[in-house]
This record gives sequence, C-alpha cells and structure tokens, in this order.
Amino acid sequence: MFEIDSSFPAENVVERLRRKIREARMQGFQVRQEVLTGPQPAWCEFGGQKWLFLDAAQPARDQIESIEAAMESYLAAIRDDCALGQTEPAC
Repeated sequence: MFEIDSSFPAENVVERLRRKIREARMQGFQVRQEVLTGPQPAWCEFGGQKWLFLDAAQPARDQIESIEAAMESYLAAIRDDCALGQTEPAC
C-alpha cells in the first residue's frame, strides 16, 4: 500500500510530505490543507487553475498517499484527453 521512496532515504514522513507538496506545486497545482469531511481528497480544476485539497486531519502518511493518488489520477486524465485528441498542453 505505502511505498517508501528510497531515493530520499534520510527523509522522515513530514519531510516527504513537504517534498510531495512541492512536487505538486511544480506540476502547477495550488495545494490547500484543510480539515475536510466527506469524500477522499483529490484534484480538480476550476478558475483556470488545478487544485489539490488535502485533509489536514489525516496523518502525514495518508496525505502523501492522497497526493500520489491525485497525481496518478491527473496524469491518467491527461492521457485520456490526449487519446481523444483534445488539446491539452501536456499532450
């Protein structure tokens, strides 16, 4: 379920979370950490920006998993759009 990123062996879980948030921001996401209720955190796009909402009530490991799942979902959506011939900058 949760894999340790061996390319950064000295990182603790909070450092990994910070790095994952930086990586998401480098991908163009606005990242918000809020106490959420309801469905699992994920990404969405509105107002011309990509957003990633993380549940601040979750432990850091769970937030990392949420980021990784959201990034996988985003990349899959881009691949699907490209396959359909839609003009996405990443295509």
